[in-house]
Amino acid sequence: MAGRDDRDTRERLLRAGSELFAATGLHGATVRDIARAAGANVAAASYHFGSKEALYLEVLRTQFAAIRDRLARRAPVPTDVALQQLSRADLERLIEIRLVTMLEILVGPPPSIYGKLIQREMCDPSAALPNIVEEFIRPQMEEMRAIYRQLYPALPVGDIDRCSFSMVGQVVFYHVMRPAVLRFLGRDEYPRGFGRQLAAHILDFSLGGMDRLAERRRGRARRAS
Repeated sequence: MAGRDDRDTRERLLRAGSELFAATGLHGATVRDIARAAGANVAAASYHFGSKEALYLEVLRTQFAAIRDRLARRAPVPTDVALQQLSRADLERLIEIRLVTMLEILVGPPPSIYGKLIQREMCDPSAALPNIVEEFIRPQMEEMRAIYRQLYPALPVGDIDRCSFSMVGQVVFYHVMRPAVLRFLGRDEYPRGFGRQLAAHILDFSLGGMDRLAERRRGRARRAS
């Protein structure tokens, strides 16, 4: 019973921490506020996490794990050997599913709390930023890089990485600019299915740019020879 109570308290602290960190950032939330929101005491927060910074990092890692699991279920990246066997249509579909998943998380409806957490972190970086990059952003970028290198073997890694960031940037735009975009559209909420429409657009728009980059590379190679 004590073990279950401990797990319940820990989960409540994580949920409360997620909400408060998303609302005010690491520096704006206090352990006392989080403990109060979780129906726990400060000693329990210290017992389970040791410090506010450790709780914050665990909140982020919990969010990362949920997103990784979601991507792994819906759009697992095959091994290098398996990637080589995929057609262009298969590779494009793999990217599109990942875009849909990211948009569902950041845009919704309803949007995940992850978007607010990361937006706060980017506006006011904490000591957790290196962990965010190494544990989540870099692995995701490397997975996307593997897919794009199969699609565009002539493009250098620098071009591929910039294209990947550009594609992610288009996804993030609809999260960060949400109030302005909704006002422009005359809506209170993004409609259901909006993420899939956006994913198709972002894919076509981005691959069109990458096709042009690849053609320029091939043109330079022909002229050099």
